[in-house]
Amino acid sequence: MAVHRLDQPIIIISLRMLIPIIFLLIALAFYHLGINRILGLPPGPPPLPLIGNMLSFKWDIDKVLLSWKAKYGRIFTVWLPFPMVVIGDHKVLQEHVVKNGDVFLAKKNPEQLMDVVSGGLYGLVFEDNSMVKEQRKFALRSLHEIGFGSAALEDSVHHYAQEVVARWKKCGDEPVDVTGNILSAVGNIIWRVTFGLTLEFDSPIITKFRQYQQDALPLMAGPFMMFLETFPILRKFDSISPVKKVKAIMDESNAILKEAIKTVEKSFNPDNQPNGYIEAFLAEMKKREDSGMGQGNFHYDQMLYSAATLWGAGFDTTVSVLRICCLQLVNNPDVQRKVQKEIDEVIGERRILQDDQKILPYTSAFLQEIYRIIDVLPVNFLRLTTQDTEIEGFKIRAGTTVLPQFSMVHSDPKEFERPEYFCPERHINEEGQFIKEPRITPFSVGKRSCLGETLARMEIFVMFTTFVQNCHFSPVNKVPPAIEILHGFTRTTAPFLVKIQPRN
Repeated sequence: MAVHRLDQPIIIISLRMLIPIIFLLIALAFYHLGINRILGLPPGPPPLPLIGNMLSFKWDIDKVLLSWKAKYGRIFTVWLPFPMVVIGDHKVLQEHVVKNGDVFLAKKNPEQLMDVVSGGLYGLVFEDNSMVKEQRKFALRSLHEIGFGSAALEDSVHHYAQEVVARWKKCGDEPVDVTGNILSAVGNIIWRVTFGLTLEFDSPIITKFRQYQQDALPLMAGPFMMFLETFPILRKFDSISPVKKVKAIMDESNAILKEAIKTVEKSFNPDNQPNGYIEAFLAEMKKREDSGMGQGNFHYDQMLYSAATLWGAGFDTTVSVLRICCLQLVNNPDVQRKVQKEIDEVIGERRILQDDQKILPYTSAFLQEIYRIIDVLPVNFLRLTTQDTEIEGFKIRAGTTVLPQFSMVHSDPKEFERPEYFCPERHINEEGQFIKEPRITPFSVGKRSCLGETLARMEIFVMFTTFVQNCHFSPVNKVPPAIEILHGFTRTTAPFLVKIQPRN
């Protein structure tokens, strides 16, 4: 009996310890299976505490998201590691993000990352939501004033395309990495648009900036920075995290832009038509100062990081698209011959103009298929709902994070048969006419779509057609280089070599 009495307190203590554990496990299971319903969010894959669905995160994320779309519906909730409502269906994107654009105008800005990179929410991508309409309106007007869509800018693009061709023709039978010359051409164009200045074609500024991007972007898009947005306390560990390295790289990159701004300021005359975006910005600053309006959002930091946005975004994406154009030509020789035949028969040897898209259906189909498969951004920029709304029967509260993942549409087998297969013919009808495909939106959708879309499309068309008109691309060996995609903050193709022979 004495032994039984000694065991009794031990059993009571064990039960007291076990009960909280049971409650904890029940709470965790309840969270795992029911947190979306509790928060009034659409269903989705059950998240784990703290890390959400991060264990399922892959850079080729569209495949994962499409599997969840098939299971949970046209909109669903994912935790990376905070909750976001994913829209990856064309009809839903059009009905809500496009037609009801003001509701999705605000962005879920990476505040911690921007604090590291720029000391605040500045620029033309992650600017503070309070100044989005003002800065976007100013940017669109200023870009138009300095020549977006003008014949003069198209002349400049053609000039640099011809320079690339001339350099390739000098390579003979040597294997060529197309990146270097394309990089210099695109870099020069964006530099002129941003600063109104002309660089030497082989300026080291371009290669330096490209290297800074390649060093910084994988770190900026890594898991640590994603967790940092949810758990800012991680900033206390800057010395052992990527934060310190990112800041050092971006300081070097920004130093290049600051020197360019100094050069522009020395020759700036507010009475003259602006030659570049920075001159337009300086003119607005001067106008506000003279009228006593106050700077408002037109201050040095906003000017600097707007320049960084124009230069960085327009630079990397256009180069990536033109590189994969060359790679697809090598991997699809029949396609290359069709593009060349069309240009030879319709254009001949004269200079190709942007307006020639209307009479080059197969070439237009080729580029549309490129836009479908490339998806330079693996994850689109996040939006915040500005007011309560309803999507697919779900009531979405104001302030909810939304991911309008338009690239899911591009790779959805319900939208495009065999989406992994490169096939320009899918965009040609039975009469041989080009079919413009509204489901392909490489420059995002809605009121926060890419500011530089007009320039990017013109650059890509004029440069690509000039390349194909004058050059033939073939593999170095019998087997063409693999189409290997490198993932990070942006998608691009792995380095590759080709042979380039003159066509005339």
